[in-house]
Amino acid sequence: MARNAWFRVALLALAAGAGRTLEAQSARTAETQTALAATSAGRPAPRPGAADSLAQIEAALADSVQRSREIEVMRETFAYAGGTRDPFASLINKDKSGPEIGDLALVGVYLDLRAPTNNVVVLRERGSSAKRHKMRVGDQLGRARLTQIRAR
Repeated sequence: MARNAWFRVALLALAAGAGRTLEAQSARTAETQTALAATSAGRPAPRPGAADSLAQIEAALADSVQRSREIEVMRETFAYAGGTRDPFASLINKDKSGPEIGDLALVGVYLDLRAPTNNVVVLRERGSSAKRHKMRVGDQLGRARLTQIRAR
């Protein structure tokens, strides 16, 4: 089979060289040799403009790869500070909760009959820290809020 291919090359070279220069003959011979080598390898022969289109395809591929590297994809992210809450931990912060109602003793109630918004209750903590607290309606002490002050 290779013998037939060389015979074809020689025949084409003789037919093509009938009025051309030596450079044109060698270029034509090289083209025919590559065409025959491609057909003998089982591949179709490349077209004369195929080299240009192949170069264009490679350039376009390189350009698209470069652009894909340049494009920054912005994705939606969510971040929560502190991680997740311990489901077994108490929701009530004991350090900031203040005294319980059972730990308070009522010392006095001062009523202002003209303006009920001026009513004051005095409470004292039981135990070693005998703190005194003066409260009006709406004030909060620990987890408790004073809602109303009234006479007995």
